[in-house]
Amino acid sequence: MVDNELTKYSDKRSYNNLPVPEGQYLAPFLVHSWDEVKAMNYHRDNLETWHFSGIAVLVAFTPVTAEQFPGTMKLFWSDVRTYIADLKKDPNILSYDKMLEDMMSEDGNGYDPAQTESLENTTLLGLIIDDLIHQVREMNPRYGRILDLLKQECTKGEILDALLSEYGIKKTQAYSEIKAAQKLAKDLFNAE
Repeated sequence: MVDNELTKYSDKRSYNNLPVPEGQYLAPFLVHSWDEVKAMNYHRDNLETWHFSGIAVLVAFTPVTAEQFPGTMKLFWSDVRTYIADLKKDPNILSYDKMLEDMMSEDGNGYDPAQTESLENTTLLGLIIDDLIHQVREMNPRYGRILDLLKQECTKGEILDALLSEYGIKKTQAYSEIKAAQKLAKDLFNAE
């Protein structure tokens, strides 16, 4: 029986559009730029854009063996984390290198920042939330804006100020709007 983890990308196509050899499975890898796509002659129709916390990431898929799959996934999530940190100009990017060094230390006190499961789960949750906000925004743009502000961890005061300046909504009505936006998101989430 084949592990579900190995077949989760079986509906995708390989970066070079060749069939996946028997006994191999598709795994994602990060495409750093369109220059890479041109230089490596990737099949553009087989590339996907995934969004992580609002940041677009170009992804392609490559065949790997079952033994290579976990390492490939770990490398993918590590590359995504580094890519996003670089884009955000995260000052902690240097500490990432330190964590990698510590991870290899013999004292056992290191931390592996590229743990596939937790990063993947967090990323998938972010994708679900982004999709939910998008659905709400299509139904009511103001509610979508409220949920965006909540996702950005704005305080209620900041949200109230934004609603007043952007939509002219006073405090009492703004509280009702926040509750209504949250209720709509919850109802949509539970409906799926």
